[in-house]
Amino acid sequence: MKIKIYQIDQAKDAKHAKFQGLKDLRQFGIDGVHSEIYNEVFDGEVDCKTLENIYELFNLDHPPTHRGHSLSVSDVVEITENSNNYLRGCFFCDSVGFESIDFDASKTTKPDNLLRVVMLEPEKPAYQAEIADKLHAIQHAVQGHFEPAYPFDSNAVLICNEEGRISGMDGNRTIDGNLYFGPLFIIGDNGDGNFCSLTDDQVQQYLDRFQTPEFSDDEDMDEDSGINMT
Repeated sequence: MKIKIYQIDQAKDAKHAKFQGLKDLRQFGIDGVHSEIYNEVFDGEVDCKTLENIYELFNLDHPPTHRGHSLSVSDVVEITENSNNYLRGCFFCDSVGFESIDFDASKTTKPDNLLRVVMLEPEKPAYQAEIADKLHAIQHAVQGHFEPAYPFDSNAVLICNEEGRISGMDGNRTIDGNLYFGPLFIIGDNGDGNFCSLTDDQVQQYLDRFQTPEFSDDEDMDEDSGINMT
């Protein structure tokens, strides 16, 4: 399913609604959930079927493009696409479980410095994502120190974990004869030493190229196969 997650920006939280359940909001005289104090912290596809699955994922194993804290009380999950059509809309993470709410996502805020990328995770199809143009965000996306690689005939750059193999990360994709480990993403290079968003055509090109996961288990990775390990 495709989801978005919103969390309260404490700088906008004059009534201290963050981490408060719906019952507590009413007791404090706060009328409902106010969309304008929320920031979008995640927009992407997750391998989940229920809201409880989403809660577990965003507490135990944050997706690499998540920009917020662990999913907590007062956060809002918006399910934008789902094969189970009955589970759509916006849901408030309450003290116990989730509650369906009216929530105007157009009033929320997202960072201005987000760059559009194509994310590649082991055993998952490629997907479009957004990453903040900051060092810590790039490191978080690849789960460690990063290094660029240039296997493409364009300004697209592959960002990988420089210690992906030696740290025991799972094999991900073979690109131009090199096997890369751990989470990767493809981003643009503006020619001035800075990253930039991929174009629409580039996004579609790399989504198509890397839609099929390459490995399902370690048995597929044979170090005697002649593939260079990165």
